[in-house]
Amino acid sequence: MYVAQLIIDQWANTCPKNGPETDVNCARIVLQPEGTTMPRTIISRFLIVLIALWSFTSVQQASAQSSSHPDSVSPLKPNPYFRHADPWRWDIRSQITLQAGLYFRNNSGYREDVTAWWDLPDFEFIYPVVRQGGFYWSPNEDVQSTLWIDHIKFKPEPEVLQTPDSHVKYVWWRSNQRDRQTRSLRLSQVSHIVSADTVFDEKLASEIPWPQSWPENAGLFLTPIVDRVVEPVNPEGQDQLARLIDQWTQGNDPKSISQVTLVKYLTAQVLDYVRVERGQSQFSPTIINGNVRSLLDGFPPDPFSFGGFSSISRSSWSGFNVRSADQVALDPSGSSILDMSMMLTSVLRQVGVPARIVVCFINDPKALLDERIVAIVEFALYDKERDQVLWIPIDLDRLRDNGRGTNVYKQRWDYFGTHDQLHNIIPIAYYFHPPVNYKAYGYPGLYGLKTTPDIGNGVTQIISIDVMNTPQTIDDYKPKRKP
Repeated sequence: MYVAQLIIDQWANTCPKNGPETDVNCARIVLQPEGTTMPRTIISRFLIVLIALWSFTSVQQASAQSSSHPDSVSPLKPNPYFRHADPWRWDIRSQITLQAGLYFRNNSGYREDVTAWWDLPDFEFIYPVVRQGGFYWSPNEDVQSTLWIDHIKFKPEPEVLQTPDSHVKYVWWRSNQRDRQTRSLRLSQVSHIVSADTVFDEKLASEIPWPQSWPENAGLFLTPIVDRVVEPVNPEGQDQLARLIDQWTQGNDPKSISQVTLVKYLTAQVLDYVRVERGQSQFSPTIINGNVRSLLDGFPPDPFSFGGFSSISRSSWSGFNVRSADQVALDPSGSSILDMSMMLTSVLRQVGVPARIVVCFINDPKALLDERIVAIVEFALYDKERDQVLWIPIDLDRLRDNGRGTNVYKQRWDYFGTHDQLHNIIPIAYYFHPPVNYKAYGYPGLYGLKTTPDIGNGVTQIISIDVMNTPQTIDDYKPKRKP
């Protein structure tokens, strides 16, 4: 009712109370004779009904996550340790926009803004695609892609490939259709995923012995110990990582206790060691706003390139402000939650536990941007009796908010395996930066670009991610015919 009244008041203040219906800001709902107005109470009631219907439809869509839907059936084999609950289906739209930057030339005492155009006879794009893990799975492998080169729209056929230096899959596009100067590129990708809550029997899982060897799909995530973000790994930082683990385990063999107990204990140590500052932004929105402002101040909007950036949402960002584990080990102060997740992943690998980061987007439009991205850490358990690898999620952000640490690590923890909010957390990537032979600009941004010739570093990079519940269709409710 409050929202409806706001809309009604805004409408009433905008529209003329008398006179012909000629105001472009005042669209009447029904036709009236010239010179008359519709009573405000009728308009109010009509708008309230419309808003109520819209709200009901939205709630129905949000809650229409039928567990009997074929896409909602968990691929996880039955086991006594770990299971899924309340699966939700999601569509993910990711957009990467690259705009040629400006450089400033002094021409006889006057500053002249010049666009740095690109020559792009050949380029490649890669973007991550997530398939299956501890709390998510892909209901299909469909990926819809659109590529804009300046104002020209293409529908490339993407190829899904696994890069040998990252152990995960990326969607890959290549284009050699340009033979003239280019000002902007934009890639849009739509993919699909199911996220589910998890229930973990920590006590029973603690009885699973360490494996003699890890299955290949888990063992891939034992190396490298430190995932590089952009800069090469600092050997001193990696040595510091090993010293910290030796200190925390008091020189004992880490595998002398159960794997689950060790993982939880080391999680507590990382929570105590890494000093997260809430004011420490995980993104670089000021860089974006500065670049957008400089473009709009000195350069008229190009009608063929997305409104000259005037249509770019301020909720977008230009990359992730994240440090690799070697840097965090050397200097734990002033860290973000993303830094802490990088640190824990490397600590677990160092002691022989396969681990990986899952970069996720939280479906909460009211939250700040810093609160909508989280890096869940997954570690592997191997149930030899069932020949099954289980990826167990750890949410460091919520653990920290709940005051978890070494003083309470023997207690039961929510968000360590068991998590009742994962249905609303949508995975988008395993790495902040793609394989090393691909490039991002300014900050790591999930994607990678390779150009011939190199377009240099004068690039404005914008990342945008939107999620929505996969809509229900009538086909979801049709009974299946017997063959």
